[in-house]
Amino acid sequence: MNNREVEISVIIATVGRAARLEESLAGYEGLDPGTPPFEVIVVLDGEDPASRPVCERPRTFPVRVLSQERAGPGPARNLGAEAASGELVVLLNDDTRPDPGCLLAHASAQARLGPCVAIGRVDWDPERPCTPYMAWLAPDGHQFNYGRLDPERPAPWDACWGTNLAVPRSWLLEEPFDPGFPLLAIEDGEWGYRLFRSGRPLRYVPEALCYHDHRYDGPADYRQRARTAGAASRYVVRRHPELAWTLIGRPAAAAAVRATSMLWPGNWRREMLWDVGFRSNYVLGILQPHRKERSR
Repeated sequence: MNNREVEISVIIATVGRAARLEESLAGYEGLDPGTPPFEVIVVLDGEDPASRPVCERPRTFPVRVLSQERAGPGPARNLGAEAASGELVVLLNDDTRPDPGCLLAHASAQARLGPCVAIGRVDWDPERPCTPYMAWLAPDGHQFNYGRLDPERPAPWDACWGTNLAVPRSWLLEEPFDPGFPLLAIEDGEWGYRLFRSGRPLRYVPEALCYHDHRYDGPADYRQRARTAGAASRYVVRRHPELAWTLIGRPAAAAAVRATSMLWPGNWRREMLWDVGFRSNYVLGILQPHRKERSR
């Protein structure tokens, strides 16, 4: 890449996943030629001696590495935004790789729609096996549910998934992720709610695509994540009491209805069991004390 002024700053928060990070960074070598000038800012969330050499390898694009004491992805993204050179920040994960048109699509969406929080699409990596449970979780399940989003209409705040998301840098500086968020779940949704409440538009941009390499074999692999999300919802409701029904009341009622439906003959399908298990663990997370958790 030549020395043109950087327009896009990709921020990747990571810790302890050097091999995944290398695969992710390699994906940026093959972006469409029309992609605006970009940089990648890798934020090491804690001690991570194996990842620093990965960031320092020669690339065709600039890579900068920052570090912080272990604080979670939200503060890491804040730190990256403070250091970013581009006016557009794109948040991507260390276990994702961009489709060749990903960054170009994010930039084009800002030009077409005006400044917005642009929610890109995350598909399972086609180069990795996709288990039945993964296919149930996304793209139209409990992890990512794109079926309810319309590219022609505003997106809801609870679809503000930080796995693939673009936002004007100034917005992230003005409305940063909550540095005190205690758990690794729905911190992006809470941030999205604050952006929505302040009048900043959210839009779904499916052509801004990335591929996710994170294997789940079955419900046991996702159980703790569901409980953590439930526990995190209590923190969000303490900060935003008006979300009590959305994050606690409605999920609890839905879990009860789904569990009751299992009493009817013929409802013991695999996907139904998975759904009841996910919802029940979310509710358990709401009800049970949860230790402060900083590891994925």
